[in-house]
Amino acid sequence: MTATQEVTPGNLSSLTGLRAVGMLFVFVAHGAAASVFADKGVAAGYNTLIDNGVLGFLAVSFFFVLSGFVLTWSARPGARRFWRRRLLRVFPNHLVVLVVSALTFVAAGETIRLVPAVANVFLVQNWWPDADLMYYQLNGPTWTLSVELLCYAAFPLLYALVNRIKPGRLWFWLAGVGLLALAMPLLSEPFLAGYGPSKVFGVGSWPQQWFLYFFPVTRSLEFVLGMILCRIVQTGRWVRVPVAVSALCVLAVYVALYFLPQNFVFAALYPIPMALLIGSVATSDLAGRSRVMNSRLMVRLGDLSFAFYIVHIPVLFSVHAAFAGEWVGYANHYTRTQWNTPTGIAFLVGAYLLCVLAAWVLRTVVEIPAMRRWGGSRTRGASGLSRPKAPGPQLQA
Repeated sequence: MTATQEVTPGNLSSLTGLRAVGMLFVFVAHGAAASVFADKGVAAGYNTLIDNGVLGFLAVSFFFVLSGFVLTWSARPGARRFWRRRLLRVFPNHLVVLVVSALTFVAAGETIRLVPAVANVFLVQNWWPDADLMYYQLNGPTWTLSVELLCYAAFPLLYALVNRIKPGRLWFWLAGVGLLALAMPLLSEPFLAGYGPSKVFGVGSWPQQWFLYFFPVTRSLEFVLGMILCRIVQTGRWVRVPVAVSALCVLAVYVALYFLPQNFVFAALYPIPMALLIGSVATSDLAGRSRVMNSRLMVRLGDLSFAFYIVHIPVLFSVHAAFAGEWVGYANHYTRTQWNTPTGIAFLVGAYLLCVLAAWVLRTVVEIPAMRRWGGSRTRGASGLSRPKAPGPQLQA
């Protein structure tokens, strides 16, 4: 593909399938927190495999970069229509699961804490470095939606700005945004490293970890990088990198994180390798070379990824708590039942399948009907986006 070729728009179904892999990584990372293995050696090996959450951190970064890529690929005219559809994509699922989670907390004898609960309802919990806002949530994974809401709000403006970048300079901008993300731990060190210890991750300074991992402005760099990556692909300036090579780059970063300072573990190193992976998979799809990620099973699982993400923590920990005859409270407070290794693996596999089933129900009963009922274009909003692109995969935040 030469620099002068314009890419013919197409449906990037392999990116939808890749979301299913990302969600599996998130589930595996959170599965360690359930502590289902009685054998301490196996439990320690499990924690080593995910590097105390790094597998989940890496998957979250993947979704932020992918979100920017997908929304840019499938952009349509009309900022108001865009915002309405994004809110409909997020809030119906979010609110339904939030109500169910609140009921389980009440059943567990927990007192619903007003400020964290309200912040969680409106997805603004990330905007202030109060650990309680992150630690005492009704549904913890929804912190990523707080980041996504900022990206959605800014997308029409960001889209116009990214489209003004000359094609010959897109790679420089991609490298610049990636380096800025990489520099965040160093830039935050003089200002935030000396504050109190982390209540969420247990090591280092909580304000610094909040800034690097939760703060929407910091994490929006990954979203912007995904937007620039999309323009590189659209303008035919992607330098072909085999999918296997880009996957090895992600693996190399994952291994390197075992030896780097903790503050580089949260997000800084992931955006560029994730951009390479997403760009490789996207161009492979466009060239008709994809074989696995665009299979019917992977695409269907990928379509469920947002609903899966919203329900997987309540389902995983509620089912686990039920073995002890309990309900799940704040911060997953309940008695952990532990089993031998085969039984523990069987539990995690079964919990994953239950999460898939719950995601399918949520998508079928809530998400799709809401989008059909209110997601259409009733009016033409101010054109914050430019010309339509051919349909790409829908965002699963």
